[in-house]
Amino acid sequence: MPYHYIRRERAGSVLTLTMDNPATVNGMDLELGPELARSLEQAAQDRRVRAVVLTGAGGVFSAGGNLKAARDHLAAHPGRGAGEVFAAYSIWVNRVALALAGLPQPWVAAVRGAASGAGLGWLLLADMAVVAQDAKLVPGFLRVGLAPGAAVSLTLPLLVGRMRAAEILLLNRRIAPREARRLGLAHRVVPGLEVLPAAQELARGLAEGPARAQAATRRLLRRAVLKDLAGHLEQERQAVIAAADDPEFAARLPRFFARRR
Repeated sequence: MPYHYIRRERAGSVLTLTMDNPATVNGMDLELGPELARSLEQAAQDRRVRAVVLTGAGGVFSAGGNLKAARDHLAAHPGRGAGEVFAAYSIWVNRVALALAGLPQPWVAAVRGAASGAGLGWLLLADMAVVAQDAKLVPGFLRVGLAPGAAVSLTLPLLVGRMRAAEILLLNRRIAPREARRLGLAHRVVPGLEVLPAAQELARGLAEGPARAQAATRRLLRRAVLKDLAGHLEQERQAVIAAADDPEFAARLPRFFARRR
């Protein structure tokens, strides 16, 4: 199938997937989501691919969900809520999360710019991550009145502990790149222009490992810490849909876009 929002580049046994939709700051929606999910699922079946790098074009990893679609829906259907918008695209959020966790190959996140919402979720699911010194790592969910998605409410407390995860999520606290390295959320912190080359170098090293043993290791790690990932993702999805239908979301969304301007 043709890809419009995902660039796929294989160099030897390393596949680099680049999210590329500048209009949405590489946001998850019904355009990018299906392409990213299918790219990952195809990579999982490709024996030529021994490691994967996921990054974003335009100096941005991913700003999360496409909130413009929710804003447009609320404007067209006042008083109706935006739950149906999130119900549609969050199916792809969950499918991408399951594809990332289920890859037999090790994979590396190469993060520049914003990693918010689902973008932060992808970072937290990575085996390793290379993060820019000036990257903006922030949950973003509660800022607009949404519950967490993309497995963030599962992976973040596993990595940093429940109380620190509560602080980060409930206060929508930004995680500085060096703090991310200290907390075990990033493998390396480097200048922005060095992020992708460093991630690809790391992936090349991983690609030289024993493929079958690596796949088994990833399965065992997932079984140990992500025992019911699919079930948790669906609980998140239902919480997001309900929050998007709450008047609080409709009230907060214009303020979010006003601050961005």
